[in-house]
This record gives sequence, structure tokens and C-alpha cells, in this order.
Amino acid sequence: MEADNKVSLPEENTMSNSSRIEKATREYVGAVLTSEQISELVKQSDPSSNKGVYPGDAAGKRLEDGTLTFRGKMSYGDLVLELVGKNQYKVLATEAIVRLHKKAVVVPPPVPAPAAPAPAATTTFVEEPKKATPKKLKKTA
Repeated sequence: MEADNKVSLPEENTMSNSSRIEKATREYVGAVLTSEQISELVKQSDPSSNKGVYPGDAAGKRLEDGTLTFRGKMSYGDLVLELVGKNQYKVLATEAIVRLHKKAVVVPPPVPAPAAPAPAATTTFVEEPKKATPKKLKKTA
């Protein structure tokens, strides 16, 4: 009988700001919350995390044509909230969330089959021909 020698390591929280907000607010889809309320929900959903919560970075603004877009020049993650007023964020439904990136699947290049062994390399020295130097032209008076 073998002893179970597994060591449990603490899980590292690698979730982004928008992922943590999305996870914490799924029960409140359609609700309008303040940044303090969102921060509390995130802390309740993951009490061991000591990361900051930034609802403004996960919120987008609604354009006149009805599309949701990033608020500034820089996008910080998925848009899981909609900014409806000063310090008021509407929680978006899962299908309404604007994802920043689709994770691309990296396909490794095919490994070529080993070719026939190359013949042993022999080192030969070849003397390069000397370059011709241009002749100087004499000045004529």
C-alpha cells in the first residue's frame, strides 16, 4: 500500500478584474449597482483575494445605435457592466457581455520526419582569388 504523498499548494487567483466581477454578479443580471456594492460582491465571492476591484474598467457605454463599446482609449477586459450614470453600473446578461479577446488556439508546427543521415562533413579550405585593385589614372596636362 502506497502512502498518499500529495502536497496541497494554495491556489493562485489568476482571474482578471472583469472575470471576478462577472463571477460575483451573475445573480444580479439587470440590476443597477454602485461600485461599492460590486466591490462587496466580489469580496464575498472570493474572500481570500486581496486584489483591488475596478468596476469602471469592466464597464462600457451604450452608443446611440444601441451598441456597447469601451469608454476610453484603452480597454482593460471584458465589458460585463454598462455605465448608466455616475457610479451606477447595470449588470449585463451573459449573452450581452462584450468579450475583449477570443483565445486563439496555438497549433504547434508539425515535426518533420527524420531525414536520412547526412554524410560526415569534411572541412576543406579554398583560397579566395585576390581582388583586382583598380589602376590609378595619371593626370594629363
